[in-house]
Amino acid sequence: MISTRFAPAVIVLVALALVPTVIHSYVGRLASDDFRTTAIPARLEDEIGTATNRRPQWGMVQFGAVDWIERSYGTRHDLTLFVGRSFDAKRLYHHPELAVAYGDSYRPATVVRFPARPDVPVHVLRHETDSTRASMYALLYDGQFVENPIRFQLENSLELLFSSRKPMTLFFVRDMGRGVSNSIERSDAARLLLAAISNFESQRPATR
Repeated sequence: MISTRFAPAVIVLVALALVPTVIHSYVGRLASDDFRTTAIPARLEDEIGTATNRRPQWGMVQFGAVDWIERSYGTRHDLTLFVGRSFDAKRLYHHPELAVAYGDSYRPATVVRFPARPDVPVHVLRHETDSTRASMYALLYDGQFVENPIRFQLENSLELLFSSRKPMTLFFVRDMGRGVSNSIERSDAARLLLAAISNFESQRPATR
């Protein structure tokens, strides 16, 4: 039995523990920034993308994505652009290639920064056996690009406990043969990725 003299301290500790529980489990507060993936135009880098044949619920099933697009570019559909937003950040940053680029085998990811956008850490996945194939992606959270998602969540864990959940955005491009072996920053895949990011950022959220 706990002594009554410890009761005030216990009440305070329980109340503090209840705050994030109420916020995330009962109130379910979600922050909206009014950005939409569908605002990214189909025409990027002088190519017009066409929607892939994914089912409408695919993005939610794979990533918990509340807003997403996936388009193919090129006459051979050799470039695929996926942009998705989710309030469950881990589902976006934990090996997104397993969903978007299912069936491809990649070497461990490396992070590069292109001269055109040095503020964007791009995670590059090179195919294990085919040097002309690769995937690359970038992660955006609350206006900041994320290089190390594990460190990001650790550094923001306290804020994430007590504040409304904000969506993370994944920009992913899969190159199925255009070629990235010589200069990845000048590849069609890189240009498509940066164009999608730029168009997404150009949206004007409604003033609150």
